[in-house]
Amino acid sequence: MKLYQGLTQVHVNDALADDAPDFKITTELTKPLNFTPSLLYHYIDAVLQPGSRHDQNNLLYVTDPAFIGENFDFSSIEETHVLKDFEEKMAFARRLVADLNRHIAVNIDLTKHEFQLLFVD
Repeated sequence: MKLYQGLTQVHVNDALADDAPDFKITTELTKPLNFTPSLLYHYIDAVLQPGSRHDQNNLLYVTDPAFIGENFDFSSIEETHVLKDFEEKMAFARRLVADLNRHIAVNIDLTKHEFQLLFVD
C-alpha cells in the first residue's frame, strides 16, 4: 500500500496511529522521508476523511502538487501556516507527494505499542 493509504486506513481502537494514546510511530526505511510522520498525519487529517474509500476523497490532495499548492489551506495545520509565497508552497507540495506515494507495509506491535511503517522502496 502507499503511505497515504496506511495513514488513513490503519486504526487501533478507532484511533489513527498519530492519535492512539501510548502508541509511537516507528519507521524502517533506507531513503529518509521529507517530513515527519506526525506532519504527514496532520496533513492527511486536514484533507482526507479517515477510513474512507478512495472514491470518497479527493486524491488530488495526495497525488498532484499543483492542486495542493492552489487548494490546500496552508493555515489549517501548524507546520504549514508559515509558508507564504508560491515557491515555498510548491516545494512543500512536491516533497509531500513524494512521501505520501511511497510504498509501505504496516505492522502494529501491541507488545511494544508501536505502529511500524516498513518502507519497501
